[in-house]
Amino acid sequence: MRKLDTQAVLQSFTGETPQWGTQSVRRMQIAVYVMCGGGFLGRMAAEQPADFYIDSRCGRLPYGRREIMQAVQVLVIAAVAHDFDPHHMPLMESFHNMGVF
Repeated sequence: MRKLDTQAVLQSFTGETPQWGTQSVRRMQIAVYVMCGGGFLGRMAAEQPADFYIDSRCGRLPYGRREIMQAVQVLVIAAVAHDFDPHHMPLMESFHNMGVF
């Protein structure tokens, strides 16, 4: 896996309208939540991505740790580009895994 080019990611968000930017950030939150396998870990990644980490004692994840951390980093960049605080993102909708995990 290549290293994430943060400048290219930031540039990709600069042309979005505020409404589209908000929607894309909300969708990214859900994607990161699912990548973590839901639960507390997924909620932490989606709602506080700047403070997120994966503890070494964490069990099996649906995606690799590196891929999850890269997705969380993209969420942080998107949040900053759209004037969200990456330490306190908007709360996600409440859904109970819908039997997926």
